[in-house]
Amino acid sequence: MNKQTTDNKLYDANKAKFITFEGLEGCGKSTQCKMLYDYLQSKNIKAILTREIGGVDSAEAIRDIVVNKELLPMSELMLVMAARHEHIQKLILPKLQDNYWVICDRFVDSTACYQGIYPEISVNKIYLLHQELMFNLLPDITYFIDVKPAKALSRALSRNDNNKFEEKNPEFHQQVYQGFQTIARQFLHRIVRIDANDLTMQEVHNKILERLHLC
Repeated sequence: MNKQTTDNKLYDANKAKFITFEGLEGCGKSTQCKMLYDYLQSKNIKAILTREIGGVDSAEAIRDIVVNKELLPMSELMLVMAARHEHIQKLILPKLQDNYWVICDRFVDSTACYQGIYPEISVNKIYLLHQELMFNLLPDITYFIDVKPAKALSRALSRNDNNKFEEKNPEFHQQVYQGFQTIARQFLHRIVRIDANDLTMQEVHNKILERLHLC
């Protein structure tokens, strides 16, 4: 876990926590983000809930393009990176420096799994760009809500407000799922995989609290 550009930490990790949630569309990660945020609020812990692509007005404007327009792969990646730079500089870092817990629905791991499947964009390139352009800011802990593609996609499509990613074919979602499986094994120190296929929302939430030692 590297949150440094020099020898000075960007924030005090002993107080503030940066927590991200990852997984397929329809896996329930957004629900878990909100449940954790509500729990922290109930304990009078300073926290914010945010998302990617988005989080601040400028990044939300970019989100509208990325999730609704068909783009060249490299153009899509650059827009995602631009939105993240706005998000980090304008919201995430200031809040962490003020010792807020930041709970974020998706972050760089989603970029690796969604944009990294294009032949001209490698997963390694995405993490290298993140290191160079985003101060290598990584979460203290990332929860990968593991729900198999068929089940997750069925949930996502039932919402009737689908974006271009949700409407892609099952092969695309299988590739993204395999990407999450791979990076979960690669970053064992940071990514916690929760098999949520047969768990209730509350059971998943309880596992999250157990790992954060907040029960």
